[in-house]
Amino acid sequence: MLEFLTLLSRRWRVVTAFVILGIAAAAVLTNQVQPSYRAQAQLFVAFASSDDNAASLSQGSLFTANRVKSYPDLVNSPLVLDPVIAELGLDVTTEELAGRVSAEVPPNTVLIEVRADDSSSARASEIANAVAANFITVVEDLDRIRSSDPSPVRVSITRPATAPGSPRTPIPALNIAVGLFAGLGLGLAAAAVREALDTTIKDENDIESATGLPTLAAVPINPDVGQTPVLTPATAAPVWSESYRKLRTNISYLDPDNPPRTLLVTSALAGDGKSITAANLAASLAQSGRRTILVEADLRRPTLSKLLGLVPDVGVTTVVAGRAEAAEVTQRFGDFDVITSGSIPPNPSELLGSQAFRQIVQQLRETYDNVVIDTPPLLAVTDAAVAAVAADAVILVTQARRTKKPELLKALYGLRAVDANVAGVVLNRVSGASGSYYQYTSTRPARTDRKRARRSSAQG
Repeated sequence: MLEFLTLLSRRWRVVTAFVILGIAAAAVLTNQVQPSYRAQAQLFVAFASSDDNAASLSQGSLFTANRVKSYPDLVNSPLVLDPVIAELGLDVTTEELAGRVSAEVPPNTVLIEVRADDSSSARASEIANAVAANFITVVEDLDRIRSSDPSPVRVSITRPATAPGSPRTPIPALNIAVGLFAGLGLGLAAAAVREALDTTIKDENDIESATGLPTLAAVPINPDVGQTPVLTPATAAPVWSESYRKLRTNISYLDPDNPPRTLLVTSALAGDGKSITAANLAASLAQSGRRTILVEADLRRPTLSKLLGLVPDVGVTTVVAGRAEAAEVTQRFGDFDVITSGSIPPNPSELLGSQAFRQIVQQLRETYDNVVIDTPPLLAVTDAAVAAVAADAVILVTQARRTKKPELLKALYGLRAVDANVAGVVLNRVSGASGSYYQYTSTRPARTDRKRARRSSAQG
């Protein structure tokens, strides 16, 4: 039941679309189908005998009961229908009229129900009554031994057909119900297929099952992030702000006695939100009273300077090249310091893997409580994996319903190849409907990524 409810919560749009399509299709078909009315006349069959003794009456009843079973087949015969066509002036053949006329004997009775279907309510009753009248004539004629003899069978109309007030088909309510349930069934099937084929990361459970890593934070969609990309004490999105504070708290609990100070933030793909995550992590750390600096180590497509409105001309590349000291290119934003990327170099990977870059990070550790490093996405280039050697912990950012499990795993393998300590994953842009970002009650005990890898291998 839980899996079914989870499927509905994730794929309710697919199910709803199919339900709407099913109802719409049923409504269209109902509107296009020509109405069919059914009129019904009832006949009573009796054995006519001049002898009133008990034996004769019993014999006559047995004769009638046996005889009446064969009478319904006569209703569709030309003997009955041809006079009806001529009498009513119908523009149909005998075969066509036979397809619209039927008769039935209710069990254990000598009654015959004569039915006629037509697109006109009045004409249906006319046909039923005409068929019943001609049927009486044909039956009584056929049961005479000689034409001059009286018929031993007497057939009477006990209930003439009347014009029905509503069509027999279509029945709008029934059709709509069928369309609804058909759409629901197809929608659930389509949702199940899509769920089976969908390998994107949707929630914390997907992260756990795919990587074995904890979810450090689940950041909800913030429609105001374009106007206020970095949280402040007065940020108008409390849940969004709180998610970064929870990220800060969860990082501090990775190793309470010796929490990581140098935090590298990266992602599998571009556009997952790593730069905004790095900036807000720095802001959150600074708001807690920790001296924090944010280093833009994305030397290919830097975005922090534009995001924070800082000067991009000097920064990491300037210091690594020896043309300036770190303090000389440091800029201030809110409660924390920032070193932007500087000019884009021709060899970013070599620069980030250099001893000079590691020395810069070490110097910043001596001045600040926390150093947050923003790096390029892992699947595009090797820069983040190279720079991860200089960090105490790596934070992987993944976007909900966008990043796929194989992509996240490939990024993780790249970090493990350089023996990086992957602290966990930040699930970005979580839909508010899922409520995932309210779940922060569980924090894993601190452990290295190598231990997680050994546990995953043992389980595999």
